[in-house]
Amino acid sequence: MDDRALNDLRSLAAQDAQLAAAAARLRELDSEASEVRAAAEAVDRFFAVYPAEDTARRETVREAEAELARRGDELREAESRLVEARDDDARAHAQHAIDRAHDHIAVAEAGFARARASYDELEHEAAELPARVPVLEARAAAVAAEVPDVPAPGEGPRALVDWASHAHAELFVAAGQIDTERERTIREANELASMLTGEPTYGSTAAQALARAERY
Repeated sequence: MDDRALNDLRSLAAQDAQLAAAAARLRELDSEASEVRAAAEAVDRFFAVYPAEDTARRETVREAEAELARRGDELREAESRLVEARDDDARAHAQHAIDRAHDHIAVAEAGFARARASYDELEHEAAELPARVPVLEARAAAVAAEVPDVPAPGEGPRALVDWASHAHAELFVAAGQIDTERERTIREANELASMLTGEPTYGSTAAQALARAERY
């Protein structure tokens, strides 16, 4: 066994492991950039429609509140008729109107509660979303700090969306370059292993080629 060639093969296997780890990390960073982009796009979309949505939900609350008030008036009118009723038929009719008014109020109260909850949810999101942006900016900056070709992000959701697109392109190219280097390393490792063992090892990883050579 050629010890020098075997040591070269070990170096190639170690190099391949390092390259694999580097490529995996680049893809992790690319995934992080994609998550930043998706979150930033969500924030940007929310505030693009927020003014119109806020107006619409406010109006829905006002309408629901007005409907509840109308149903309250309906109940009070029915109760007044019951007090004024002079015979059993009139009292029965007034009581039926009261029961119906209570049903209407229950429906109106449920509608108002839904409208109010929807509006409160919108306002809560509007108050909470801006705090996410600095966190996203920090995540983007951490990605940029690891890869020299990825620029630092700008401020705000739209800048983050643009940054993520650029970061993805750079990370994709960088990972591709490492993949090409790995292919060359694996090819060299298999050539060495085949020479050392006298058997073809093509199709093996660098680690597998080394293991076969060490067992030979």
